[in-house]
Amino acid sequence: MSPQERNRLAENQKKFNQLPPQKQQEMKRAAENWQRLTPQQQSHLRNEVLPRWQQLPADRQRAIQNRLGVLQNMPESARNRHLNDPNFTRGMSDDDRQMLRDLSHEHVGAPDRPE
Repeated sequence: MSPQERNRLAENQKKFNQLPPQKQQEMKRAAENWQRLTPQQQSHLRNEVLPRWQQLPADRQRAIQNRLGVLQNMPESARNRHLNDPNFTRGMSDDDRQMLRDLSHEHVGAPDRPE
């Protein structure tokens, strides 16, 4: 690791340590979720979803984030039921629904319990 990389890592660690514990937990959970994604899913999110997300107006981002909050930590089957429920996605464009679907996989929920 180069000295610049070490310095950047140390600075990032310092910033992380200054965050409230809840924010630290959220970031740890997000990193764990990212690691669960396949390389193809990571590439899709990084190269296709994120650039589209960054271009969305703030009100549309908030609408999607609100729904993502509901889906967070749900078992996959429950999350998919919500994503397919017209009442849950009422008022969203097809593009916003697709964005919600794509991002819901980044926020991997609890696995379904075997029955």
